[in-house]
Amino acid sequence: MKRDFNELMLSLKKSITPADFFVDFPKVYVNIKEYELHLNILNTLIGKENIEEEFADLIRQYPEVMRSIPILLATHEHKFNIINAPTADMLKSIKDKNFKFLEEKFICYDFKAIDHPIEDYAEFLKSSGLFDLISNRKIKNLVDYAIGIEVGLDSNSRKNRSGKIMEDVVEEFFKLAGIPYQTQMKYKDIDEQYETNLCSIGKSTKKFDFVFISPKNNELIVMEVNFYGTQGSKPNETAKSYIELNDKIKAMNGVKFVWITDGNGWNSSRLNLEDAYDNIEHLYTIKDLEDGILNKL
Repeated sequence: MKRDFNELMLSLKKSITPADFFVDFPKVYVNIKEYELHLNILNTLIGKENIEEEFADLIRQYPEVMRSIPILLATHEHKFNIINAPTADMLKSIKDKNFKFLEEKFICYDFKAIDHPIEDYAEFLKSSGLFDLISNRKIKNLVDYAIGIEVGLDSNSRKNRSGKIMEDVVEEFFKLAGIPYQTQMKYKDIDEQYETNLCSIGKSTKKFDFVFISPKNNELIVMEVNFYGTQGSKPNETAKSYIELNDKIKAMNGVKFVWITDGNGWNSSRLNLEDAYDNIEHLYTIKDLEDGILNKL
């Protein structure tokens, strides 16, 4: 018998965010090490008034340094497809009906294989604002500056880390229960291994977070897990999509859908979660995992 929904709401965890969640510093340091030497060479440009000429001379002497320029523009990409002009000039061209401007000014700069005159790269870096930053001593050290950029870029990975943390938590409960499982299985692979027909209800490349055989009745179980620590529209969308998914899977023989979710974010989406709880038989939280639900499915 399912527990009372109010009890489920009271069991929601405030957080599963560990202290090392915010920045993956080991990854930052590994990335920095890759171009630290180059950045120290580029440090010689700090404070130079004639930075364009100095840059061109430096690149002629150390062409490999060019590969480390992109991180100073906050990207790991090495190819830049750009309009080689300031924003104001680009917008003015439209106002003046100079519609060939975009084609005439389009250029691709490759910072791994230098395929334009170095002076062209210098012009681009001047227009980007990077040379102003360096020549006017607005920074003291490009390595320190790049570390800050890497930290900022890593923050974009927090969303993925958040989902991965919940998967890691659930995975530990599988290990604790001694239940064999598979992770991130595509529909097509599940169909092939277990002779199901999941591809009929979704794209063959879609995945379930966990797939395992019930220790209770040998039924195939496909599972999705997530954690919402903050409010937003995503929990509502997830609830609706999983209700639909559950209905489709219920119509199939020998497959059971289980959803493990948690987090204070559901407090602002209570009605959506309650709707899902009423429609999805096997909707659980971390508290249920703590109470051994995996061995009861």
